[in-house]
Amino acid sequence: MKPYKNLQSQNLPLLLLIARFTAVIGIVFFIVAILATLITIPSGVTSLLSAIVFIPMAIVVLLMSGLMAAIVSFEENYRQRTAVLINENKHIS
Repeated sequence: MKPYKNLQSQNLPLLLLIARFTAVIGIVFFIVAILATLITIPSGVTSLLSAIVFIPMAIVVLLMSGLMAAIVSFEENYRQRTAVLINENKHIS
């Protein structure tokens, strides 16, 4: 499993690596949060509420990962468009 497998970056490879790593952590955290919630259902309302708190935290981690991936994608798209424009100007001159 490799999150954001279609993304590539020449200028921001470290941010892309961090985004992928954060996505894996977020997925694992989300699965653990759901399992903890399911396990604590018979225990009572208090333990159930304490387990449910972890689900929004996992979603926030996944959103942060997506934001980092979007930044990498925007930058790579901008770099590619700039490279095409520079090459067109060299051929015209």
